[in-house]
Amino acid sequence: MSHSPRIPDAREVDRIEALVTVNDPAKADTFLLECLPGTTWRVQIRTADVWATIRDRTPLGSFDERVCTCLSLRLARPVPVEPGLRFQIIAEDDESLSASGLVRPWAV
Repeated sequence: MSHSPRIPDAREVDRIEALVTVNDPAKADTFLLECLPGTTWRVQIRTADVWATIRDRTPLGSFDERVCTCLSLRLARPVPVEPGLRFQIIAEDDESLSASGLVRPWAV
C-alpha cells in the first residue's frame, strides 16, 4: 500500500485559532495582562506582517496559561495559512513582549 504525502489544508483567512507560548517566560504574566479581547497585536506569519485583534483568549484544558494559552485572532487582511503553521505575535507598544503561535486545525 502506498501512502501519498499529506497536502496541508491551506486557506486564505482573516481569522485564526492558535496555541501560543510567550517567548520570554519572565514576561508571561505581563502577556496575560495585556493580551485581552479587543487589543491589537502585530502578527508575523509567513512573509506577512499584519495587525490582528484578539477576539478571545482561553486556557488550554488544565495547562497553566503562563505555559500555553489559546487565542482567537481576527487579522486585518486575509493571509494564506494552514493548520500547524508557526507564527509570531508581538505587542503593539513593546517589541520585547511576544509569543510564538501555532495555527490550530480548522473547525469542522
